[in-house]
Amino acid sequence: MTCLYFFSIVKRGRAMELVKKNGEAINCWQDWERPKKDYQWKEGRSAMEVAKSWFRQSVDAPPEEIVQLLFNHFQQNIEFIKVVPELVTPLPERGEGRNHDVACTCMIGKRTATLCIEGKTDESFGEQTVAQYYQLMEHRRRAGVSTRVPERIEKLVSMLPISRAEVPSCAVADNGYQLVTALVGTALQAKIDHSELAILLIHEFHTDGLDPQKIQKNIQDYSQFVKKLTSLPFEDGANGKLFGPIEVDGIACFIGRVVV
Repeated sequence: MTCLYFFSIVKRGRAMELVKKNGEAINCWQDWERPKKDYQWKEGRSAMEVAKSWFRQSVDAPPEEIVQLLFNHFQQNIEFIKVVPELVTPLPERGEGRNHDVACTCMIGKRTATLCIEGKTDESFGEQTVAQYYQLMEHRRRAGVSTRVPERIEKLVSMLPISRAEVPSCAVADNGYQLVTALVGTALQAKIDHSELAILLIHEFHTDGLDPQKIQKNIQDYSQFVKKLTSLPFEDGANGKLFGPIEVDGIACFIGRVVV
């Protein structure tokens, strides 16, 4: 995308606000809000690559590939209003919230939108599938551990547009748990932002030294997840495409993946 075309579809009615959770301005990628775990902030890994992608221009700006994906789908100008790395959205039941790598409020044409980004290199969509995590926490509870995680998983799954079933046999049972929390967390953040649309985007970076098998496993996991939620034609991976709307807790959601 040429620089002229890029700025013609990114509406510049007001300055984009790029800030940390405490409101402090982010003026370069080195100022980026750090992830929860120190080892995640490393050259070639997703957290740092996401940060650098917002500072490719002479000024801070949304990554071109994200703007292009949004424009290709909606065919309307895009205005980024506020961008907050590492924003946490509360999830049902007590426990840890959904940690978005980046959460953005936008205008897409005349509609308000919340865009939440999950950065990836070859990191998985969770160490366990939905069913595995549910069964593990049920086992721990039977062993005397106080936890509401099973109820949380049940609630999250119930918010998806899939047939009702017990969690171990539901449509997304074999998908990475992070995909469920990411999509539902995006919908819940859209409600907080009073947005009309919610968009979950997997921003994938193919840097040096990655494991091709892990990348392929992520593509399969993502592809299967999207296929289960939509009836739309789908090619494995579907780089650069959005799918939806998918109704999640009353919010029109879209999900997509873009690779650089």
